[in-house]
Amino acid sequence: MRRLPLALPLSLCLTLLTGCSYFSVHTNIDKENFTEYFKPGSVALVEKAQLEDLNYQVLGTVEAESCQADADQPVPNLGDARTEARRKVADMGGNGLLMGKCVTLAQTADCLSSLLCYGQALKVAEPAQ
Repeated sequence: MRRLPLALPLSLCLTLLTGCSYFSVHTNIDKENFTEYFKPGSVALVEKAQLEDLNYQVLGTVEAESCQADADQPVPNLGDARTEARRKVADMGGNGLLMGKCVTLAQTADCLSSLLCYGQALKVAEPAQ
């Protein structure tokens, strides 16, 4: 059985790779997308009982919604509303969220059903070392 010289497969591979060098790949991976995706992780949920032990400032009220836009989508849930609220707190410069009331709404203009939640955005000071 005859073997091909090593130079032939190598030159064939290089030719194929060179032919693909005119293609470019565009993705949605950029710093902004990563920042937005992980933003809720920078906000901790705070219970009312914890507030007396914390040094904090109230930044304002946040409102968040979990919406079922059509029948093929999952029903609204607390986790989605809470994640949206945490993202809004991070946008305000906060790092804590005290969840308040959540209300289930029947059909609205945009949603078959929705869960609307309110909470307080907090800026919690780091404990002194």
